[in-house]
Amino acid sequence: MSHNPPASITICMGSSCFLRGNNRNIEVIQDFIGSHSLAQRVELAGHLCEGHCKAGPNVTINDKMYHEVDPITIVGLMNHHLTAPGPFNPKGGPG
Repeated sequence: MSHNPPASITICMGSSCFLRGNNRNIEVIQDFIGSHSLAQRVELAGHLCEGHCKAGPNVTINDKMYHEVDPITIVGLMNHHLTAPGPFNPKGGPG
């Protein structure tokens, strides 16, 4: 049985990104993970500012940083990275 690494979502919690939308994005991410039964397959973490404030809010998924992320965008990104077939979800679909 092969073991797939968990997907990684890191959200910027710096004051600029937080106030520009990551305060809401974190709620959307947590709701998505819960409603798709992904808690065992996703590592969610926050980090302090990485210096991309002007392009924020910033969210990193599987080592790729995305800028100007809003709640609609984050749902699309999570659908792409977490529910489509790929290394973090070999069979596709939720959990």
